[in-house]
Amino acid sequence: MSPLSSLILIAGLALQAGAVTIPVSVGKVGLVFDPNTIRAAQGDIIEFRFWARNHSVVSGNWNQACTPATSAGFFSGFNFPTEAGAPNANVFRVTINDTNPIVFYCSQNTGSHCKNGMVGVVNPAGGNTLESYVNAAKSASTAVSPQVGVFGGVIVQGAISPTTTGGSSTGTGTATGTATPTQTGNAAGTIAAPLVGLCAAGLAALVLM
Repeated sequence: MSPLSSLILIAGLALQAGAVTIPVSVGKVGLVFDPNTIRAAQGDIIEFRFWARNHSVVSGNWNQACTPATSAGFFSGFNFPTEAGAPNANVFRVTINDTNPIVFYCSQNTGSHCKNGMVGVVNPAGGNTLESYVNAAKSASTAVSPQVGVFGGVIVQGAISPTTTGGSSTGTGTATGTATPTQTGNAAGTIAAPLVGLCAAGLAALVLM
């Protein structure tokens, strides 16, 4: 393996080692995501944990509330029908690729979930905030689901025991999409930064050789 390839591999491993998994409850306490405002670092993972009855997660369009993002994004599908009292055993995980603001919503129209405020925001900035999107969603006539299957994340089967209400997730993952576009993951940057800085210095040295 060439020195350049080795440094790139080390940088990737450093980001992975510093990644934080952030649990988000979907519908546990009504039509809300908990937490609904998230600070995440690049490489962090949002783990959506679904409660009764049947919710979805869709990355949204900042300019048109309750409609999907116009590019990239993610969609869990309606794959988590859940009885009351415990979370679904399966989870939906989305990896954060950058720190740009991301909005997401539930596209369940029985009960008008998005319209009634079931939205969340990752890394809010400027005018892209939870409050602005919730206000815009009040005027939405319906919530739109992408016209394709699951994408932008992975469904992990058996990650949570139905008999528990919290706890750390485990499980063996079954990928149903390619991971794309994660409470606070800035600790990841603290852990990974020295290794990434070292790799960057090494790359610069190689360029000068």
